[in-house]
Amino acid sequence: MLLTYQYRLQPIPEQVATLSHWGELLRRHWNYALGQRLDWLRRTRCQINRCSLISEPIGDIPEKVDYYSQAADLKETKRLFPEYKDIYADCQQQNLMRLDKAWKRWLVPDKSGKRGGKPRFKKQGDICSW
Repeated sequence: MLLTYQYRLQPIPEQVATLSHWGELLRRHWNYALGQRLDWLRRTRCQINRCSLISEPIGDIPEKVDYYSQAADLKETKRLFPEYKDIYADCQQQNLMRLDKAWKRWLVPDKSGKRGGKPRFKKQGDICSW
């Protein structure tokens, strides 16, 4: 049996502001990464005998988007958006790992054939871990 301990945080007001700012940035990153995955799925999922010319973009098939490709883009994210430099890389990687786990739970059924629900975009205040 594994035991885990929970401790209640009592942050000072500056820490509360920092944590809420980080939560907002991680929420935006989650939504962007989920949007990338859904766009990849939309572009690559069409039947072989037909393809919609109106709603589907025609062109190159994009490379598969997974945890490793999105984690490799974290350096580019920090370069383009300097506010992400303040967040620890572990937090951003854990955010992507949670998304990857939810994505796989949705696409791949478990041993009993059950699948999870589609990952959703997060509203403001949904990512709160303190």
